[in-house]
Amino acid sequence: MSLYPTFEELKVDGLMQAQNQTLIDTQHNNPDAYTAIATYMGLDLNNFHYNEFGELVPGSPPSGPGAPVTPPQQVAVCSSGASGTIATTNSNRGEIKHGVRRAVLCKDTKGKVGVQLVDVDNGVFVSFVRTGSPAAMAGLRFGDQILSICDRVLAGHSGSKAMELIRKGPDNNIEVLVRDRPFERTIVVNKSSSGDLGVSIDDGLIKAIHKDSSAARNGLLTDHQIVEVDGQNVLGLKDKQLKELLQRRGDSVRLTIVPYSIYKHMVKRLWKDQIRFEMDRSLPDA
Repeated sequence: MSLYPTFEELKVDGLMQAQNQTLIDTQHNNPDAYTAIATYMGLDLNNFHYNEFGELVPGSPPSGPGAPVTPPQQVAVCSSGASGTIATTNSNRGEIKHGVRRAVLCKDTKGKVGVQLVDVDNGVFVSFVRTGSPAAMAGLRFGDQILSICDRVLAGHSGSKAMELIRKGPDNNIEVLVRDRPFERTIVVNKSSSGDLGVSIDDGLIKAIHKDSSAARNGLLTDHQIVEVDGQNVLGLKDKQLKELLQRRGDSVRLTIVPYSIYKHMVKRLWKDQIRFEMDRSLPDA
């Protein structure tokens, strides 16, 4: 999926794409009809272009046969009343991308999108994603920050107010802007010759770091909850299940962790069985 450094650049990208399509559609009719778009919100869209990596960057676009073009996006489209989503799919879900992305949700046959939201420090965050839901199909993850819903900026809103916006939203085309898991970080840890990671875990919480282990050398911290293993959500798993999962992984394991205080605040309104049996655990994209 496409990622952007800021909310504003995501919006500029959308405007640029709309402008380009408009120019194509009207080039033989009235090419001057939409010139006002170029200075929308005081931003000159002609001063942005895509580089060779498909990233939106400031500056005038290069010309000539070697000029970069916007890479095609893959989309999945749902019909009215069916579970599904519209979302680009060209990134590795196992990595934390510190940028802003767009997801467009549809409600399922029960009118649900399969997500629960909670407020933390005047921001709104994803605390639960139901397996197989439109939210899961859109790639929403525990800890994602929801910046806006249908162009309504959520800064200062409560989680319940954000949920109300979703409930009152349309069945299709619920656009959310998402910042990827700002409270979390990933650390790659190498197993020892005996297959040990060098950590002591209690209910998914890192309680101790073993001396001279890869976990110690790579900066893994105590009092942090393990959220994902190689991009797969492990919240709610019993310690035996988590250890078995870690054993099945390769010599190196990417752990996604979050401070325990943040984790407890985010899940305080969730049932333990809800996290254990209903949380989305789909594997990350390759």
